[in-house]
Amino acid sequence: MARHLPAVLLLSIALGCNAGPSPVRDAGDDRPNRVDSHAAVCPSADAGPDTVDFAQIQQIFSDNCIICHAGGSPLNLTVGMSWDNLVGQAAPAPDSCGGTLVVPGDPAGSYLYVKLASPTPCYGSQMPLGEFISQPLPSCVVALVAQWIEEGAPSSGPDGGTALPADAPSTRLAEP
Repeated sequence: MARHLPAVLLLSIALGCNAGPSPVRDAGDDRPNRVDSHAAVCPSADAGPDTVDFAQIQQIFSDNCIICHAGGSPLNLTVGMSWDNLVGQAAPAPDSCGGTLVVPGDPAGSYLYVKLASPTPCYGSQMPLGEFISQPLPSCVVALVAQWIEEGAPSSGPDGGTALPADAPSTRLAEP
């Protein structure tokens, strides 16, 4: 009998694998499916819009950045302030690494883009930060920022992006 034990063991494993799904539920089955809150903005980025409006960029800042980058911080990204504080401006010390925040036409030379796209920027952490670690934006959202910079980082108009349209899609990161 001991001689046939390996064959019996293999046979029982093989039969167990073909038995179908187990009636016991996995402990994670009752968790809701996580929904990507960027779903509204990402399809348009993936489709490659003709141009990126600064209102789209401001919405990204408003949804993901102004919790830290508002009035009183070295970099204010609130509505009406962000464009003037970014385009052609030196990155605030100490994390400037000698860079300019937004160099129109040059995403790779723009410190803002590097901080959003690189897991290892020259200083600090990839943005945006969560409570304890970086919580990078989806690549389609970072691609919108890159496209906006590539297009010359235009403002929305004479107001420099002071107003967001009421129907601007949210890009806020989903809470875990």
